[in-house]
Amino acid sequence: MLTKTQIDAAIRDCQGETVLNDGNRNKGEGSLRLRIRRTSAGVNAIWFAHWKKAGERGKKQLGRYPDMTLADARTKFGDDIRPLVKSSPKPKAAIEFKGEAPTIENLFTKYVAHLKARDAGSAGHVENVLLTGKFNAADQLGRSKLAGDVTPSDIRVPLTAAAKRGALRTADIQRTYMSSAFGWAMKSTNDYTQDVTYDWGIVVNPVMAVPKDKRASKERSRNLSPEEMAAVWEALTDEGSGDCARLVMLCGQRVQETIKVDGCEVDTKRALWTIPAHKTKGRKKPHFIPLPAQANEIFKRLKRWHGDGPLFPARTGSKADRMGFLAVSHHIASLTCCAPFQARDLRRTWKSRMGDGAGVDRFTRDLIQQHAKGDTGSRVYDHADYLPQMREAMKKWEKWFERNVVKKQQHKLAA
Repeated sequence: MLTKTQIDAAIRDCQGETVLNDGNRNKGEGSLRLRIRRTSAGVNAIWFAHWKKAGERGKKQLGRYPDMTLADARTKFGDDIRPLVKSSPKPKAAIEFKGEAPTIENLFTKYVAHLKARDAGSAGHVENVLLTGKFNAADQLGRSKLAGDVTPSDIRVPLTAAAKRGALRTADIQRTYMSSAFGWAMKSTNDYTQDVTYDWGIVVNPVMAVPKDKRASKERSRNLSPEEMAAVWEALTDEGSGDCARLVMLCGQRVQETIKVDGCEVDTKRALWTIPAHKTKGRKKPHFIPLPAQANEIFKRLKRWHGDGPLFPARTGSKADRMGFLAVSHHIASLTCCAPFQARDLRRTWKSRMGDGAGVDRFTRDLIQQHAKGDTGSRVYDHADYLPQMREAMKKWEKWFERNVVKKQQHKLAA
């Protein structure tokens, strides 16, 4: 039988992949195992139930360690998996579906579980919109309604209600998430690579017949001038939200990627910030950002305070907790008398001033902001890291920023 000490030691020493068996010796009842794997994003440990029945092997993911403790994994395996492995001639189907009806509630629940299993950053928001929020789609469509019976007229109900409340953006997001859920159900039903699939009874995605509201999505163009940047830079504090905003101005990365940075991801000696794959929007590859000197100094100070852990520890909770950072833009705008702006406008400002100010070509700017290499030629054939080119670009940006943002405000104050 496994112990917590054995598990923690195996995680600490893992260099590739290790599988620990909890030691069930009762033939025909399956076994509980912990798969430990080192990836580019770090070490992860996942509980699986394994079994062999009628010459066929199967497995089911139960949860992640340490979120699911050893005791919790044993309880789940003993209560939910072992009885079905013993009694069912086809354990996989019995475990996966347990006789559940293909209702709206079950469809949305399974879809959210699918997102969480993939560590999708949007999983929590999708769950809120579809299942748990005040105006969730499941309640408005009817939780017990069969997914295959939903029509475009049914889809219009929650969207119309949101539009009447004036929540056009909310309606658009809800439409997108419902479409994704129904699309996932259709694909999972017809996935020929799986031995066991579940028929949700959906022939056509009903959301696709409901057009998008073009009023709901407006492209923003707000970006700060060098004078506004200088005023904002001076008004920001040297801690918390202020440091985070300054790093977005300097490095051009996404707000949430900046908020979630850990000290161990920043090499101040090499002036290099590495965003692990699981923290990037694409979640496929780590991203490397050469640091301008001003950003490197901020990271040095933050690492002295927080070490290798979260550099913005107050921003590591729920999305609602982290989004407090966004309020800084409204506060700073009022202090500096510049036009209102949003936190993400600082990322657009970086892209714009890096081009027309520092003179960096668009391809290099796209590389630094994770916008390049999306075409087939780049994804399949181009595996250069372009790090020297990005370093040179950041050197230009560092000089421009010092001259037009940092020193300009200092000279203004001195005068």
